This record gives sequence, structure tokens and C-alpha cells, in this order.
Amino acid sequence: MTSTKGLKSILVTLLLLGISSGLFLYASGYRLERDGEGPVDLTQTGMVNAKSVPEGANVYVDGVLRTATDGTVSGIEPGFHTLSIVKNGFVTWNKNIEVFPELVTDITSILVSQSPRLEPLTNTGARQPTISPSLNKLAFFSKDGTAPGVWVIPLTGEALSLFRTNPYVVLEDIQSNFYSSGKTIEWAPEEDKLLVEDSNGAFFIVNLDNNVAEATASPELIREDWAAELLEKRTDFIERLDIPEELRDIAVAESTMWAPDDKKFLYTDTVDENVEYRVYNMEKPIPVGEKVETVAFTVNVNDPQPSVTWYADSFHLILAEGNIAEEQKGTVSILRIDGTNKTELYSNTLYTDRVFSSPGGDKVVILTSFKSGEQTDLYTIGIR
Repeated sequence: MTSTKGLKSILVTLLLLGISSGLFLYASGYRLERDGEGPVDLTQTGMVNAKSVPEGANVYVDGVLRTATDGTVSGIEPGFHTLSIVKNGFVTWNKNIEVFPELVTDITSILVSQSPRLEPLTNTGARQPTISPSLNKLAFFSKDGTAPGVWVIPLTGEALSLFRTNPYVVLEDIQSNFYSSGKTIEWAPEEDKLLVEDSNGAFFIVNLDNNVAEATASPELIREDWAAELLEKRTDFIERLDIPEELRDIAVAESTMWAPDDKKFLYTDTVDENVEYRVYNMEKPIPVGEKVETVAFTVNVNDPQPSVTWYADSFHLILAEGNIAEEQKGTVSILRIDGTNKTELYSNTLYTDRVFSSPGGDKVVILTSFKSGEQTDLYTIGIR
């Protein structure tokens, strides 16, 4: 009797141990598979964690509906697979992904509305919008009927719209100088000053703490000081990063564009007859399925080069393409840094190739006009 109870106890223990081991192996990505008529083998599989902005999209792996975002698909055979993320009213997102044994491939898709909304951000005129280094503010010239001059509009906040943002004038026209007719605006690295060129080619430093402007006869020295300040900060920053020696000079070059997360930078490289737009990713660790360096896109050296800015999530770029300066028309698109899922946001009148992402990523700011007159204004493209 005692031996029977002992045997039952051992069997129960072995059964529980087997179930626990099976669950552990299943959670680790192991599956039982038969190769044709052959024996059943224990194979390793991988997983995909699929997210989307906005949420609630269907996730298809190789054409088969598997889950909804934000969810995890397990038991995927290692190798390359087609991932499709589909949501009614949005452009379908597709990508060939690589799945690895026992690892989770994280994917976040930015879904773009089939009919992006165009809404005014200003209605009293705007010219020459210039983004601040933090990408959180825009400075521009305005012929505003109440206070014409140089204005600043914050891009942060819950809603970016004509009636919810609070633009403010930082340099108002005076009788002796109509700053609103100026040519260029440049931001200081600390965003506490602006360098403004007026219509006559004279330069003024605007202190944003007290909105006081002082004339300067040496704008080049100011630019050099600001460039040196930025170079020093960037050099100190990359000294703590693992960047190949051959890319260190590129990383601090004035033409190099750093992502909002300060973990990636965009630079160009001319190869034969093409200009390659390359992204270097310094995330540690690199997300599964991502690469340290990718070619986002390539343009022939003889073709007009697009204007490129970073999207808020630091995994996408915004492109303004076309001969915008001469034709005042162009196309605005969003593109993943690996060159996939290029999606058109807008194709029509553009008065500058400077296009900006809102910090929240739900809108893109452009300069256009729907009037026959000369007034241009800032508009937002609502992509979701």
C-alpha cells in the first residue's frame, strides 16, 4: 500500500514536472513539428511584438490574421516573413521582417490616415518658418495686423491647432524697420536668442528672455560661436558613445542631423552617381531585427535633393520632394529609416521645403496657401 502511494506520488511529480517543462519550452518558443512523413522534432521558434500608432489594428503574418495590436504573435518559424498591419481608414503597413529563435522582434508601425486632415495653424500670415534645435518651437515672419514682426509658436501641448496654440511676437515692427519683411531667422543652440536678417540685409540678435533686439555687424562671428558651442556639446556627447572612428567627424558635422532621441543620426554619402541618405543607430542594445546602419533612400546626384527632417519617434523621416523653390509645389512623405513604408501625406502647393513633425507625431507642419493673394500660412497635416 505504501509503495503504491509512493509510486503515485512519483508519477504526479513527474507529470507536474513534465507539464512545467512543456510550458517553459513553449514560452521559450519551442514547438513540435513534423517534416513531411518524418519524425516529430522539437524546434525553436520566435515571436513578434506588433504595435501600431494608433492601436487596434489587425496583424497578419504571411497573409494570415494572427492578433491585434498591441499584441504578441508566438510560434513563428525563424526566417523572413511578411508582416502586414491593417486598420480601416488607414494606409496598410507592410514589411519583410526577420524572426530569430527564442527572441522577440519588436515592430511599431506608424499608420497614416487614408485622408489626412489639413488645418490652419496661423491665419494672419507666416513666412520662412525655422525650427528650434529641440524641435519644439517654430519662429517665423508675420504681417499680423495687430503685431507684425517675428513670431514664435510652440509645437508642444495636447492639441496643435489655430485656436489652442499660443504664438507670441518676439520682435515687433517699428517705424524705422519692418522686421516682418525679413529674409532669414536662425536659432541659437540654447534657444534663448534668434539671429534675424531684415529686408535690407542688416542683422539683429533678438534676446528671447526680454524680446530686445540689438544690431550686429558680425553675423558670421555669431554663427561661428554658435557652431563652436554646438560642436563642443556634440563632441563631448559622442565621446561617451561607441561610434566607429571613421564616423566621428561625420557625427559632429554641421550637415549631420541628429534624431530627437539623440541615439541616431542621418548623413549623406555620395557613391558613384547617387547620394545615399544613411542612418546610424546607436541604441544599446539594438532592437531585434534592426541594423546599426541603413540606407534610408538614394537619389541621383543630378536630381533635386529632398529636404529631410526627423519624425518625432526617431524611427521615421519626413521628406519634402520636388522643385519647390521654383514651382511652389511638392510632395510630403513619411519614410521608415530602413527605407520601407514610404507613405505620401500631401502633394500640392508648398512655399518652402521646410516641413516639421509635431512632438506628438500626430501632425506635420507645412507652409502653404489656398488664396490667390500673397499671404501664406502654417498648416498642419493630421495623419491620424
